[in-house]
Amino acid sequence: MNLLDAVRRTARHYPGGLDAVALRLHKQPGTLERELRGAPGYKLGAVDAAEIAAMALEVGAEHALAYPNAVAQTVGALLVVLPRAGEGGTATARDVATLMRECAEVVASVADADADGRVTERELRELDQQWADVVAAGQVMMRNLQARHAAEVQQHRAAVEAAR
Repeated sequence: MNLLDAVRRTARHYPGGLDAVALRLHKQPGTLERELRGAPGYKLGAVDAAEIAAMALEVGAEHALAYPNAVAQTVGALLVVLPRAGEGGTATARDVATLMRECAEVVASVADADADGRVTERELRELDQQWADVVAAGQVMMRNLQARHAAEVQQHRAAVEAAR
């Protein structure tokens, strides 16, 4: 996924949308919109892009990790999201189901793209987006598992302390 597309997606899914993001960044909404569009004479800085991702992650907004994932993909890396202190997410069968649904969409799209023996630019863009969705779903699942494990360890330690 294109870096600007990733940040734009995050900003648009932030509660309150582009206007709320602009307010938190102390920018005019029109300026931020032009930066996200890549309009001539406007550039979105890496610091602002990272801040948008951090703000979105802070409130649990959908696509909060789109930009960090896009940066990682650009340099041939994989983003590993670590649990934050105090997070009490729970991994459920729903997390796994979401991940598998995203994987199935990629498999189906690759099969469709390969059916005619060539991959178009449009198909590649769509596959790129679908792959980002797989990575994001996997990160949510792992983050929830890590938070669940940390909570269970803490409970065990508290029980051991109470037994003393």
